[in-house]
Amino acid sequence: MKLLDSKIYNLINYLIDNIQNKTDDIRKNSFFLLNIDTFILFAILLTYLISIFCSTEIIGIISILPIILVVFKVLITKGEKLELEHCNFYLLIYLFICFITNFTSSMQIQSLYGFMKTFIYISFYFALCQFLKTNQKYLIILIGFIAALVSFESIVGIFQNIFGVESISTWQDTSYVNPEDVISRVYGTLKPYNPNLLGGYLIAGVSCVVGIFSILLINIKKNKWYKYILIPSFLAMFISFLTIFLTGCRGAYVALFVMMLSYIVASFRMVFFDVNVEKLKIMWKSGFAALCTCVVGFLVINHAIFQRLMSIFIFRGDSSTSFRINVYNSAVQMFQDNWLYGIGVGNKVFREIYGLYMLSGFDALSCYCVFLEMAVESGILSLIAYILFLYILLSSAIKYFIKSKDLNYKILLAVGFIAIIGVMIHGFVDTIYFRPQVQYIFWTMAAIITVLVRENKTAE
Repeated sequence: MKLLDSKIYNLINYLIDNIQNKTDDIRKNSFFLLNIDTFILFAILLTYLISIFCSTEIIGIISILPIILVVFKVLITKGEKLELEHCNFYLLIYLFICFITNFTSSMQIQSLYGFMKTFIYISFYFALCQFLKTNQKYLIILIGFIAALVSFESIVGIFQNIFGVESISTWQDTSYVNPEDVISRVYGTLKPYNPNLLGGYLIAGVSCVVGIFSILLINIKKNKWYKYILIPSFLAMFISFLTIFLTGCRGAYVALFVMMLSYIVASFRMVFFDVNVEKLKIMWKSGFAALCTCVVGFLVINHAIFQRLMSIFIFRGDSSTSFRINVYNSAVQMFQDNWLYGIGVGNKVFREIYGLYMLSGFDALSCYCVFLEMAVESGILSLIAYILFLYILLSSAIKYFIKSKDLNYKILLAVGFIAIIGVMIHGFVDTIYFRPQVQYIFWTMAAIITVLVRENKTAE
């Protein structure tokens, strides 16, 4: 298999090298081509920016631009070569199985539409991997820009909570809740307006806010200007956490809890094993105690949010949870009937086929579980391939986080790792993973891990 991979890569890179030889003179005489990295960076940032204001279709169209530019750069820049990390091999298998599913689906046109969205998302990831391979200096710009957008959405959410926001749909079962305990669930500017989508977006991006704060904190002695940004970044972090609670999204609550545990473990490792300075250990212990006190105090004071959190455990007693359980039961039956090839890719196929299995009169957008959705859409083999991709990606992140002594490197790895963990935890009980606003941040975090791991492997 390795020999076959090597021959295929050699052939592809040989063809690319021939094209590069013919286009090198054109590149040297073109202002646009000489500065193509800047244009690629702008296209990536534009994708992030429009995702908080525009519809899915517009976001998809704009996101194709950085992909095209990266492909163009590879073809005209001498020395650019394609590389495939081990985890990406399984991602390509997942994509290939999704492609095959289009031909076995009873709804081929709708499945092809869903596949094209998946193809664009994964192409965006590969484009980022290729671009960042020689532009790691832009990593902090990408993370900082995402952190700024998350902060903006959080501030919008705070204002929506203060001034009140009208519910667009039945987002909370109030039959068992006192009127004063009904929270006004905020949804930001993301389209379609939905508090669960905002919760998922903040979960995907909040690690960038924490990462920027952490980088400023450990480098504060190297640059005097950092101390002026440190307090605003801390406030942004606090507001982001608060807004996640204000979305009323219980899946986001669980994801945030797991992410906070991950922050604690990662910071503990750095402070007690890598830095090993007694003063920092005391500060870490004080900070940990303050964090626990603030979380408990916040939930005690905000009875409405505490009630919302506790509603997770009443299962059938909550209409939203009961609806999801019905969907899970139907989705399992769909999987049992289509376990090998799946029904076809995308929510357009799912919504049509679900009507044949649904246990209630309410339509469903998806399975409300990422892994069950993948199994239903494209079969058991695609799910196995995707899980292997995640396992190799995340395990390599843990490995090099432990091995590295560079704190900035460790923070960037932790940012990507914790974001992916948060999205996957939330994705167990919600459908937001498949929204472009979440997808582009998710694949950016995956690309960051891939590039940083590749750098460490090369150094070894």
